[in-house]
Amino acid sequence: MTMTYRVFFSFLILGFLSVCGQQFNSPCPDYFGYRQDSGGVYGLITIKSFGIVSSLLVRANFTIAGRLPSTYAGSLQPIGSELYLLRDFNRGKALEYRVTFPVVSPLPRLTSISVNDKLVCYGPGDSIGEVQYITTISLQHMLFYKTGTDGIYGQDHKLAEQLPATLPHTNDVNPFTIDNSKPVYVPPKPQTPPPVPEYVVPVSTTTRRPPRPEPDPLSIKPEPQSTKCGINSKNDNPDAIPAAPLIYNGVTYDPGEWPWLVAMYQRRFGNLNYICAGTLVTANHIVSAAHCIHRKSTYTRKKNIVIRAGIYGLEDWNDDIVTRSLKEVYIHEDYNSTTLENDILIMTLESPVPFNKMIQPACLWSGPIVLNEIVGKSGIVAGWGANEQGSGGKGIPRMVTMPVVSTEDCKASKPDFHRLTSSRTLCAGDRTGAGPCLGDSGGGLYLLHRGRWRLRGIVSLSLLSDDESQCDLKQYIVFTDAAQYMPWITDVLSIT
Repeated sequence: MTMTYRVFFSFLILGFLSVCGQQFNSPCPDYFGYRQDSGGVYGLITIKSFGIVSSLLVRANFTIAGRLPSTYAGSLQPIGSELYLLRDFNRGKALEYRVTFPVVSPLPRLTSISVNDKLVCYGPGDSIGEVQYITTISLQHMLFYKTGTDGIYGQDHKLAEQLPATLPHTNDVNPFTIDNSKPVYVPPKPQTPPPVPEYVVPVSTTTRRPPRPEPDPLSIKPEPQSTKCGINSKNDNPDAIPAAPLIYNGVTYDPGEWPWLVAMYQRRFGNLNYICAGTLVTANHIVSAAHCIHRKSTYTRKKNIVIRAGIYGLEDWNDDIVTRSLKEVYIHEDYNSTTLENDILIMTLESPVPFNKMIQPACLWSGPIVLNEIVGKSGIVAGWGANEQGSGGKGIPRMVTMPVVSTEDCKASKPDFHRLTSSRTLCAGDRTGAGPCLGDSGGGLYLLHRGRWRLRGIVSLSLLSDDESQCDLKQYIVFTDAAQYMPWITDVLSIT
């Protein structure tokens, strides 16, 4: 039987501003490494077999701290007998690709590898530094069977485009916004930013270990952590989600059951007033809602924010509770304090908190980032918000189980959700009168994924009842979808 073989190859060059080149290791040593032979330095990508596939699309992205001397962006080519690559891969043999770089000084820095549009490796990329230009190159290679043959078929395609970068604006910097010194021109943002594997706590470097491939190519299995995240006091049966209606019309839970839930307080006239909840994700970092600190024309200075970890009852001041002030506050640069778009912030503590049975970090999201893949799954929300017994900000916390619904169903349920939702939010709830309310803002929606509790949503907003006296829990709750912000989250964690 006649076999034919061709390669589908394309590349894209985008220009960005000012980062600093440096020597670095691979963020994903199981997938990528730098090698050297008589031809010079090159990259080696290894993709292990994960089952039978009819096509294989491999994409690799790199950043280079400088301009390229020409439009040549390098190449990504498989190693071995080209006629039988896909056949051997389906029989369990790993595929290797050689990455030829357009330049080796500075050495290109890997930012991601995807296989059949599923992310298997994520690196931090270059950060703001002293050079004047950043180039991003994207290389891809595709193999697939031609119908009616045992061979491999493809088509050639090339694209090259160099986009100019301009000097960034530095005036009127929001004191609570991370300054990425972005150029005026910014390429369109993807609708679903890639997820990343969970990280060792505390975060101290930008080198990250990627997940290993599994037979199911639609999901990513994270590496084991030396410091466990997403493990609580009920972990004897990690696959069981507590059956509780929650918070408003909800139930209480045992101390230590949600050890990553922290309380935020505002210093005011010599007193500490509870304002929001947050999620501990490392010994030094807390993820919460931006509106907890910045509301329209007002914001609370970081010196007036106090965090209490290991807390159960808000009136408790025992020795197990750890109190910290803040070192830094990072509000997402696209946060809109009027519409609450991009309602997410990260707080850096002045010193790390100790881990114990009452204080543990939640895992960052490392499962599927496409919202439809978690629709119908239930997560947990916990907090000290208002409930049927009175206003929030006092007493012991409650928790609730909330199913995730599609954005389409959310919008169809009430016209207001058309302006309150986006590709970076998610809706959850069963509209039975149970859910988070005033005082629960900033808390997390935790989903159990691969035996770990992971932060997927951040309590952002709800509709008010007809008399505007309380939350309308007959409607869905809108959460910031943390999975869509993973590149930003990991960037902040890596610099603080």
